[in-house]
Amino acid sequence: QGIYKGIQMGEIIICLFGLIATTLLICAQVVNRYWLRIEVMWLNDLALYVFILLMFMAFAATTWKEGHVPVEIFKNMVFKNRPVGGAVYRVFLVVLSIVILLAIFPVTYQFTARAIKYPEYATLVRWLNTSWLMITLFVAFCLTLLHLLVILTRDIKVMVKTIQMNRRRG
Repeated sequence: QGIYKGIQMGEIIICLFGLIATTLLICAQVVNRYWLRIEVMWLNDLALYVFILLMFMAFAATTWKEGHVPVEIFKNMVFKNRPVGGAVYRVFLVVLSIVILLAIFPVTYQFTARAIKYPEYATLVRWLNTSWLMITLFVAFCLTLLHLLVILTRDIKVMVKTIQMNRRRG
């Protein structure tokens, strides 16, 4: 539980610093380009890379916060007075998300292994190894899978409790 909380905190910190860094880099680029009339080409690349890192970590953080946009209208219409059906539906959605993620996982792993084995460098900043983008995407996939598994165990417990309570009312 402590390690999991640490992972969550790390994701939030990366997102926070990523958002601040992206904002500052874009502001610096605007000041350089339009006020100082000095265009620093690598600043745009750096802002883009920081933003991509932010987005990858936001995928994982959004999953554990369960902040994604679920189709609540369907659930509310179909399972309004049926708590067991609603609980089963939640478990189904999480399992479906895990299945989809696992279907994409092998391809992501292959691209990541290739990125590690054959580094690719940026066009404007020749020394910048852009393979970290693929590696970060893979880490975000792993974190998202971890969060989905935690959510699944919680939702299965809720579903079992809901079924037991429904049987008692009977």
